Amino acid sequence: NTDLANQKLKDCGFTVNKTEVVAVEVPDRPLGLAGILQTLDASQVNVEYMYAFVERCGENAVIIFRFDNTEEAIKVLLDNDIAVLTGDRVYSM
Repeated sequence: NTDLANQKLKDCGFTVNKTEVVAVEVPDRPLGLAGILQTLDASQVNVEYMYAFVERCGENAVIIFRFDNTEEAIKVLLDNDIAVLTGDRVYSM
């Protein structure tokens, strides 16, 4: 129950914010992430931040991205055959 959790955290003095992020499969090999970042850069997609996800997706790593334009970023990723994971897929890991 995210609404209840958010309220409890606020009640305890924490700042709570929800942002839209995108989970991306990244080849788990040297320069795997670099290739995705180069694709995003070539399309002038800005990465605000990213972090590694604890679980793997098959042989690939999962990186969570926050973009300044999420819809455009997803389009660029999919157009370049880069796997974007659905929320349901991530939650089931």
